[in-house]
Amino acid sequence: MISKRNYFTIVILIMMIFVMFMFVGVSSNILYDASTNKQANSSFNFNYSNTITANSLNLDLEEKSSAATGRLVLNPEKKTHVAIISEDINDISTKLLIEWCVYNKFMYRLYDILKDTTEMAVYDVIIFGDYPIGTDETKLLSEYANLSTTIIFTKLPTYEQIASDRDLADFLGIQRAVKENVRADGIKIFSDFMISRERIYSQGDYYGYEDDTAITVPYYELRPGYEVYAVGILDDQEELGIEHRHLPPLLWRTFTGQSFIFAINSEVFNGMSLLGVLTAFMAHQDKHYIYPIVNAQTISLVNYPYLSDENYGTMAELYSRSSEALSRDILWPNIVQVLKNYGGSNSFFASPQLDYQDDIGSKSDYFAFYLREIHKLSGSLGLSLGQVSDNSLTNILEENNIFFETIRPQYDFTALFAADFSNEEVEEALNHKLLKNISLVMSDYKKGDALITFIQDDVLSVKFNLDGSRHETLDDIQMIAIENALGMANMKLDIGPVIYPKYRYDQWNNLSLIWSKQKTYYKDFTKLDVVNIYELEDRIRRFLALDFIYECDNSIISLDIDYFDKEAYFILNTHNSIIDYIENGEAIEIRDKVYLITARASHLSIHLLEDHVLGKPNNNRLLPLIPTN
Repeated sequence: MISKRNYFTIVILIMMIFVMFMFVGVSSNILYDASTNKQANSSFNFNYSNTITANSLNLDLEEKSSAATGRLVLNPEKKTHVAIISEDINDISTKLLIEWCVYNKFMYRLYDILKDTTEMAVYDVIIFGDYPIGTDETKLLSEYANLSTTIIFTKLPTYEQIASDRDLADFLGIQRAVKENVRADGIKIFSDFMISRERIYSQGDYYGYEDDTAITVPYYELRPGYEVYAVGILDDQEELGIEHRHLPPLLWRTFTGQSFIFAINSEVFNGMSLLGVLTAFMAHQDKHYIYPIVNAQTISLVNYPYLSDENYGTMAELYSRSSEALSRDILWPNIVQVLKNYGGSNSFFASPQLDYQDDIGSKSDYFAFYLREIHKLSGSLGLSLGQVSDNSLTNILEENNIFFETIRPQYDFTALFAADFSNEEVEEALNHKLLKNISLVMSDYKKGDALITFIQDDVLSVKFNLDGSRHETLDDIQMIAIENALGMANMKLDIGPVIYPKYRYDQWNNLSLIWSKQKTYYKDFTKLDVVNIYELEDRIRRFLALDFIYECDNSIISLDIDYFDKEAYFILNTHNSIIDYIENGEAIEIRDKVYLITARASHLSIHLLEDHVLGKPNNNRLLPLIPTN
C-alpha cells in the first residue's frame, strides 16, 4: 500500500518529467522556427575565377590567369597533353572531350585536320572526335602508331572503309570485317573496366521495364593482342558456333606499332557516358593511374515539400484525400523511409504551387512542419521553379517572393531547381530578391550541357544525371560511367507528376516502388559518400579548383595538390599492386586493385607492394645455390 506522502512524491515526479519533455519539445520548435538557412551565411573558398577551367588548360591560349579564363595550372609541362581532332571544333562532341580534359586537368589543343608526326609527337593522348578518316590519311595514322602515344577513337570510320582498307583495319586491331550490321541482343561490360563490377544487359533483366537491350553494330573480328572491355551478346551464339572471344566487340584496346589504340564501336557509349569510358581507357594504359573525383552521391526530391492543394478531383479519386493531405500523410513518411534505405541524402526543393494560373495559390499551413522535419534529418531545402502551367520566370519569382516573405521572411534559399528554365534565363534573374543568395542551380541534363560548371563567378550549375522515376539499360550505363569518371551520382525524383499524373507510373504506389528499387544499382558504389546538396556543392567547388601532378618512382606514387582545401578524393588503379601504406591520406578498396584515396594534406605518398611477387617460404628453407664454374 502506497502512503499519501509517497503517492504525492510520485505524482510530483511524473508532472516534472512531463513538463521537462514539453519544455524540450516546445523550446526546440521555438529555436528552429526562429532559425534561418545556415547555408545562406556560409561562404565558399572557390569560385569560377580561381578554378581550373577549359581556358586554363587550352594550349592555344596565352592569357590563362585572368578572372575570365581561370587561374594558371600547376606545372603544365608535367601534365598529360591531349590532342583533340574533330572536323568541327565547336560541335557538341568536341565540347564533351574538352569537358573531360577539365575534369582530369589535362592540357589540350584542338585540331580540325591531321598534322604531321613532328607536331603530334608532343602529345601523350590523341583523341579522334567526330572526324572522318579519308583514304589518304591512313598512312599518317600508321605513322602516329610509332609515336608511343595513346590513340582513342570515339567513333570508328565506316564499315566500308575498314573492310576495304587493310592498313586501316590493322591499325585499329581488326583482323576481319564480318558484317556491316549485326543485331546484338544484349550488352556485357566486363568487371575490370570501370570501378563497377560486371554488367550484363539482356532481355528480362532487372534494369527497368523496357526491352531496350538490343543494339545494331558493325561486326569485327580482332587480331591477336587485343583486350576487350565490352561485347554484344547474341542469343543464337551457340547455333552460329561463335566462341565467347569472338562476340561483337564494342570497346577494345589493341597495340599497333608502339602505341595503344582504343576504340568505341557503339553509340550507346556516347553523350555523358563517354566521360566514364575515356577515363576507363586511360586507366588501362599504364601500371598505375590516379585521377581526381568529386566523391558525392546525392538524391534530390524536387517539387517537394509541396505547399498547395491543387488538382483536388484527381487526388480524391486516386487517394481519397486532398493533395495537401497526400503530401503530408502519405508521401512524407514513405519518402523518409526510402531515403534512409539509400543512405540518407535528404535534399528537397520546395514547390509553393504547381499551377500558377489557377486561383488556389500557396498555403502556409505545413511549411514550418516540413522545415522542422528536414532539420531533424540534417537535410537541406532549396526552392523549385517547377510548374504545370506556362508562367514566366518573373511571375513565378514574384508570387513566391510574396508567399515566403509573408510566412518566413528570414529564410533565404541558396539552392535552386531550375526546372524547364535555362541557365541563361536563371542567370538573368539571379538579381531578384528571392534569389539573391543562390549559389547552386540544379537542373536536368540536356545534350551539350556540362555536368558541372559555373554560370556566374559565384554560382555553380550542376546537372542531374539520374532520374528516380526510371532506370533502363542506357540509364544504368550512364550511371556507372559518371561514377567512374567523377565518383558522382546526382539523382532527381520529381514529385510534381504525383500531384498532376499523366501516366499510371506517376501514381505514388508505382513511382515509389520504381524509385526504391534503384538502390540495388548502387551496390557497387557503397564505398563512395552519400551527401546532401550543400556538401555536394562544396565538394564540386573543391574538385574544380584543385590541380595536381603525380609521379611514380618504382613502388611509390607521389601526389602534389594545388589549392588543397579540407580534403581531396582520387581513384587509384594499381592493376598488379596493392597499397602498403599512405602518408597523409587514407585508402578504401572499391574493387580488386582499385582504391578510393582521400588526401588529408597537399602532399600525398602512396607506397605499393607487388601483388604477384614470390614470397619467402614459410619454413624459411631456401633452395641451395647452384655452384657455377
